[in-house]
Amino acid sequence: MGACMISFFIGVLSTDHFIVSLFVIALQLLVFKEMIALRYIEAKEKKIPHFRTLNWFFLFTSFFFFYAKPILITLANYYPDIFQHFVRYHLWHSFSLYCIGFVSFIFTLRKGCYRYQFSQLTWTLMILMMVVVQSNFLISNIYQGLIWFILPVSIIVCNDIFAYFNGFFLGKKFINRPLMKISPNKTWEGFIGATFWTLLFAYYFCGFLLQFDWVVCPKGNTGFMETLHCQRDPVFIEKDFIFPHEVSTIASKYFGITLHSFKYIPIQYHALVLALFGSLIAPFGGFFASGIKRAYKVKDFDTIFPGHGGVTDRTDCQFIMGLFIHVYYLTFIKTLEFDPTVIWQGITMLPLEEKMVIYEKLKQSIEFTTGTLTN
Repeated sequence: MGACMISFFIGVLSTDHFIVSLFVIALQLLVFKEMIALRYIEAKEKKIPHFRTLNWFFLFTSFFFFYAKPILITLANYYPDIFQHFVRYHLWHSFSLYCIGFVSFIFTLRKGCYRYQFSQLTWTLMILMMVVVQSNFLISNIYQGLIWFILPVSIIVCNDIFAYFNGFFLGKKFINRPLMKISPNKTWEGFIGATFWTLLFAYYFCGFLLQFDWVVCPKGNTGFMETLHCQRDPVFIEKDFIFPHEVSTIASKYFGITLHSFKYIPIQYHALVLALFGSLIAPFGGFFASGIKRAYKVKDFDTIFPGHGGVTDRTDCQFIMGLFIHVYYLTFIKTLEFDPTVIWQGITMLPLEEKMVIYEKLKQSIEFTTGTLTN
């Protein structure tokens, strides 16, 4: 089953950024379904009206808010008379949907079930925050370049595998106490050993991914399934590190070592940071999921994967990892302050008169710049 899941994942990655995004959205739907199902039996016993309808309506509202606008902008390029209105008022439509869900919830309140119904609303909103909001950043990572999706996902999978094998062979032989009380089968040996192997994996697997343009290039305005080529970001380009003269002198004088320079690729050292987060922090997403399962007295969230549980069991660490990648990329790697793709999408939505104003100003700016360079 594990080999089948990995093969399917590789097949999805070999298609297109849009297909990979749809895959992530499909995973969100399945995780949401599994999490809501945990409380469905209790809701059924209490005869809560429209329990599932409201849950899925709030999910639809979240999807519309996060994912509808890029699709509407694309459609507006082909059918401006129909879709420009929806692009312009997307935020208003999203808020209107939220108001409909909020008011509908109030109408479903039933005497004797108030406490349960409000706890259920809180549960639904928490799921949306933990799953949909964090997955939105995952999709954003995909369009910055598939490496920002493939590498972190692989780091989590690698860490999970090595934690299992290190725990199986070395567990409790050096530290005879569980790593977490909430997950007594997790061992310190598995946790520490997995960190070491994950660091090695991230460094070399990242180097392997750099061979492929379709992995490192961002997805711009290219068409569906088109081959990607780009001028690579400096983070993917090999550089020379020159040792300071003082360091070279000390190394030569006291240790007999000649140090001048060495070649490195920045992304491989960033990969080590990602591996550290994936090994030390991301596993707590799994501990969080374990706490939920113990609270509701279930072994797995579902049985969709025999022997591996449900989708939530397989992705519990991926959501916080995706959020971390988004924050890390914007903070330490992204070089452009303004995204040309986003600016262009905004220009395409303007009336013709305003487009002409921008055209004239841009023309003047280019003429001034080229004239200055010529002189």
